[in-house]
Amino acid sequence: MGAADVLMALVAAAMVAVLALGAAFGATRAGLGVPEARRVGRTVVLVLGAWLAVTAALAMGGALSASARPPSWPLLPLTAFAVIVVVTRSAAGNRMLSNIPPAWPIVAQTFRVGVELALFALHAAGRAPVQITFEGRNFDVLVGLSAPWIGWLVATGRIGTKGALAWNVIGLAVLANTVGTVATSTPGPLHLDWPGAPLTAITSWPIVWLPAFLMPVAVFLHVVSLRQNLRRLRAASGVQQS
Repeated sequence: MGAADVLMALVAAAMVAVLALGAAFGATRAGLGVPEARRVGRTVVLVLGAWLAVTAALAMGGALSASARPPSWPLLPLTAFAVIVVVTRSAAGNRMLSNIPPAWPIVAQTFRVGVELALFALHAAGRAPVQITFEGRNFDVLVGLSAPWIGWLVATGRIGTKGALAWNVIGLAVLANTVGTVATSTPGPLHLDWPGAPLTAITSWPIVWLPAFLMPVAVFLHVVSLRQNLRRLRAASGVQQS
């Protein structure tokens, strides 16, 4: 394993822990007892661990070959997004997520700095084209670097709901640009005439965890934060009207 692989694996493991702790804390604030909240955290670890294991096995077994037509790896983020929709729309999931402090899903986006460093290391090793790094067309590192500062401003009340909403919208736009750049850098029908060799490492382990887990997590955190702040904005509007 190269430096990029080690860093990507560490970031993925760290985010499993962060999501599990966040779910357990949200469950506690939603009214569950400590034993039940711990059970929620363990369930998150088991489910996410199983997903990472399955995607790793698919990558190492060659089932996600970059030369497959049509490419099969895009099914991984689509599956993750389907799970996100179920979780965020379920009553229990919505109750837990709404009880997470507003700064938390913002600060958690700091993990994107680690992802960008891994992509840069991948490029330095000759395994990825420059456009998917911060030296090319990928500006996602700016979202990760700003996340702890914006989270602190939210936690201390120095920026309000509209500021948090604006940051999340910008973050999603930057992420969409990154996803588009990565998708058009891989072999397949979406590939554009970028300089350098196509990105085939996307289907190798643990780089496959970028589309299968880490990118959906970034979207999930933005969605959680947007829903929290939209709810607060509607509540404030209701108070003003009354």
